[in-house]
Amino acid sequence: MDNPPDFMAQWDYQDPAASALRFHALLPAARAAADLQLELELLTQLARTHSLQRQFAQAHQLLDEIEPRLTDATPRARLRTLLERGRTFNSAGDKASARTLFEQGWQLGLKLGETGLAIDAAHMVAIAAPLEEQSRWHQLAMTLAERSADDKVRGWLPSLYNNQGWTLFELGRFEEARACQQKCLAWHQQHSNQGKAFIARWSLARLSRAQGLHEQAMAELSQLKADMAEASAPEDGYLFEELGENGLMLDDPAAPEYFARAWFLLSRDGWLQANEAERLTRLKRLAKL
Repeated sequence: MDNPPDFMAQWDYQDPAASALRFHALLPAARAAADLQLELELLTQLARTHSLQRQFAQAHQLLDEIEPRLTDATPRARLRTLLERGRTFNSAGDKASARTLFEQGWQLGLKLGETGLAIDAAHMVAIAAPLEEQSRWHQLAMTLAERSADDKVRGWLPSLYNNQGWTLFELGRFEEARACQQKCLAWHQQHSNQGKAFIARWSLARLSRAQGLHEQAMAELSQLKADMAEASAPEDGYLFEELGENGLMLDDPAAPEYFARAWFLLSRDGWLQANEAERLTRLKRLAKL
């Protein structure tokens, strides 16, 4: 097939089951055209739909079926197989096995000139690596993306700036983290992505609190709250949590009210209930509920 469909446009990462149906629908045309590489690439994405649903055995089985069919004429499918095998291991908690595969994917991506997939591999190494090694891999990916003239490749930049920003935050390198989050914000503003811009502004306010700049953080958060209300964006529990945390440090009498709103919004979140129970308990206590 001279012009294969942009099958990555079929993805909805929030709904892997529906995405799988769309990938299945593209397989007959790939097979009819005897386009082995496209067929195998589609199958790697089907494996990813299993991994995202924590169906790790099914993901590995499908990748096991793909591997013997890889040839010198399917280098991109080989690269995607490395990535999806790595993601399956990573999601299952085997970061060491995942990292080995991602590093192989990085090398193969560079060799093939598949810049977008090389960036994907580097960003996955950073996810699998210990904290002290993450920043280097984010930077490798950022450098590749910034040098690219391909809009799809450059589309990685806001995610990479955000990821690097949070890694630097965890390392206590707050000014460098701020520079990354400001780049992330600028990207979203330039591309009119208001929702993502709101998140980047929240991240910058979180950095202000980490640096002890509580009055600055309160000003940033108050403006963000007003702008979100004006845009009819839903109320955000994390924003109220930050208002509460800064208010607590400033002896703001409104702090318990902020914590109450944060607890009300965040206590509905199933992931937080399962993974951050102590955080929710603390919010409720500070709300004086």
